[in-house]
Amino acid sequence: MFAMARKKLSIRRRESRKWREPPEKSLRFENVRIRSTNFEDEQVEEVKKQLQDALQLCGIENEIATFLKKKFDNLYGGHWNCVVGRNFGSHLDPVKYIHITVSKISVILFR
Repeated sequence: MFAMARKKLSIRRRESRKWREPPEKSLRFENVRIRSTNFEDEQVEEVKKQLQDALQLCGIENEIATFLKKKFDNLYGGHWNCVVGRNFGSHLDPVKYIHITVSKISVILFR
């Protein structure tokens, strides 16, 4: 009995990590809004480009965050951090940051 309930729970948990709708519908890139940033214009364009690539290649939020972090570590050096999600709170005091919303998800990239 417990094994059956456990299996149902793990299936439900796995499904909740995936997007509810296909990326073509839910994550249209034209729905991008920059909430706040202290990046220069060329860095903002680079974030948009890398985020578009991440949304096409990655299936879950953790993969998107890892993709963006590694890209910015390689491009701009240093230690970048990335938070991707649909519902979270944050209070950060970073040197460089950008907060972008794409449809249902928010992305915070900071150093």
